[in-house]
Parts: sequence; structure tokens; C-alpha cells
Amino acid sequence: MKISALLGEERLSTQELLESIRQAVREGERELYIDAAGQQDIGGPLWHPAGRPLRLVVHNPGQRVGAMCLEGTELWVEGSAPADVGWLNAGGRIILKGDAGDTAGHCAASGTIYIGGRAGARSGSLMKHDPLYPEPELWVLKSCGSFSFEFMSGGVAVICGYDSEGLEAVLGDRACAGMVGGRIYCRGSLAGLSGRDVKASGLTAEDIGFLSGKMGDFLGAVGRPELREELTDWAEWRIIEPLSYEERPRKTITDMRSFRMSRWVPGGIFDGVYHDDGAVIPLVAQGDDRQKIPLWSEKVFARPESGSRPAGSSCSDCRICLKSCPAHAITRVAAPGETYRYAAAAALCIGCGICAGVCPAGTWSMRGNSEDNIQLAVSAGRPAKRAGACP
Repeated sequence: MKISALLGEERLSTQELLESIRQAVREGERELYIDAAGQQDIGGPLWHPAGRPLRLVVHNPGQRVGAMCLEGTELWVEGSAPADVGWLNAGGRIILKGDAGDTAGHCAASGTIYIGGRAGARSGSLMKHDPLYPEPELWVLKSCGSFSFEFMSGGVAVICGYDSEGLEAVLGDRACAGMVGGRIYCRGSLAGLSGRDVKASGLTAEDIGFLSGKMGDFLGAVGRPELREELTDWAEWRIIEPLSYEERPRKTITDMRSFRMSRWVPGGIFDGVYHDDGAVIPLVAQGDDRQKIPLWSEKVFARPESGSRPAGSSCSDCRICLKSCPAHAITRVAAPGETYRYAAAAALCIGCGICAGVCPAGTWSMRGNSEDNIQLAVSAGRPAKRAGACP
């Protein structure tokens, strides 16, 4: 059955075209030839009333062709298609004979996507595998754009690298960032991989068996069977897999000045226009610049040996505040008479108020950074400190 997106000179809306397709399927049609005019979401999800397989051939689709395509649906796109080909593919078989736009196979969870050209940026990102269904597969004849396969957690991708010899990276720049699962078979230059997330190695016999078993089906589907010999020199291929937890580099804390001097734009983004001295304005205020400061009540001295506390005291010495402080500004200080008190170092404290928020006894409180708080410190028997100091 043929369905046209044009009625005379009038173009059907996306919803009108999709309803025409659904109505044809409800009436038992199994093969549809769709002449689209940029309408979106063609190809899924569709259910045949008798549970029989569906075959759709589409010309000139818009975005998200094959979106949420279901098992039992085979979708052929004659030519190229814009973004989101096979978005959230849930089991369909999608064949695109030309190029795909950005985010091809995005969030695919099952099924197969064949692309007979190039795929755009962020293709294969967030691919995953529901173990109740076959793992998703994304095959690309040529190359991918930048940020491909970021946050991939399952499934298989095969990037053949055909007609991509001059590219610095067949997966584009910054590929596989945040990848934690799945595997990618790739032929061609692998510059731009996220070295902190993935590793590349040669193929095993099992890998070669997988690729050789499916390469013929892929090339036949996209109309390029003559490339089989060229694309099956397995010494040219690599498998990309996520690093294990033990293999991942440990996080390091880099101060902003060092980052700007060693890893940022060389010379600064205004190099040649304005001299950058490298000074960094802190994002979080400390010391005198805080709006609020924490105060710990003096009535909470206790004797750790006996566990006794003076009347009116409430601190149980649980140390939750000390453990929760994000700036590590709080210390437990021994005081005369076998007592203790807690203090927050002004040079580290950022005035966030977490200590007051987590204290189960309410012995920490937040006060405005003013001269009044200096007087509180003085009246508690401690030396006066300049504005902004903590008791």
C-alpha cells in the first residue's frame, strides 16, 4: 500500500500522516510505501492486529524516523534522514541507505540500526541493554560526529570507517565520554577517545566471529556488498570497552589557577588583547567575605571521661558536624578542665550552614557576619577577633 504525504498540493501534517499509517496497519496492511515530506516520527511504534511483521519503505522522512520502533517492524529509508534515527529503538530493524543526522541510535535499548553513510554528533549516546531483550546494535558504514557514544551503558556499535581515511578520528572528538558498558568495534583512527573512561585493544576470535557473521547482512542491507573484502581485514579493527573501576584514574583536585595555566586555552581566551595575570576570584566566599558565620554555644562543655554534661548543655559530642563540613573547617578542640569545644576555622569556613543544619542538638547556629558576633565571642571568654572570624 502506498501512502503519500501530499493531497494534491496540500501537505499533510505529521499527525495526519501518522494516523494514515496507523489506520492502514489496523486494517491489516503489512507493507507500506510512504512518500513523506519531512514529517516526523515515521515508523513506530506500530502493532499489527494479528501480530504479523511489518515492512515500511520511507522516502524523505523528518526527524526521529524509527523512533521507539518495535520488534516485528522493519523500516527501510531510501536515502538520508535528519536527527534521531532510531531514537529509543525498542526492537525494530532500521535500514538507512544514506547519512544519518545527529543522535542516531540515541537511547536505543534493543533492535538493529544500519546506516549506509555517516552518523552525526552524539550518535549512540546513552545506548543501553535491557537483559530481557536482545542487545541493541548500531552499524555505521563510514564515521560518526563528535561526542559519539557518550554515557553508553550497553549494546554493540560497529563503525566501519569506510571512506574515512583522511579523518583524524572516525568517532569524532571526545568520543565515549562517560561510557560504562557495551562495546564498540571500530576501523580507523581513534584519536579523541576519552582516555579516562575507555580502552582500545585488538579483536579476539570471538569478536571476529561476531563481526564476520553479521558483516554480510549489514553490507547487503545498505547496498554495498562489494565492500566485504575491504572491510574484513581484522588487523585494522579495534574494540573499545569501558575501563573497570580499578582501571579508572583516581580523581585529583586541581586548583583553578593550575588548570588555567596548564590545561585551558594557552595564553587565555583574550591572549594578545588583554594580559591575564592568572588570578582567580574564588567562587565561594571565605573568611571576612562570608555573609554568615557559624557559632557553637559555650554552654555545651562536657567531660568525656564521665560522660556528664553541665545543666543546660546539649552537645553529645557526636561529631556529625565535623564529618559533614564540606570545607573541613571544623575541629574538636580540647579545653582546660578536661572539657572540649568545637570551632570553625575562618580561613576555611564558607558559611554554608551545614553544621547548623545537621546538628541533632541545635548547638550550632548561623549568625550574620557582623560586630555583634565578635562581642558574642568576647563575652564567652575568648579573645576578640576581627570581623568574620569564627569562635
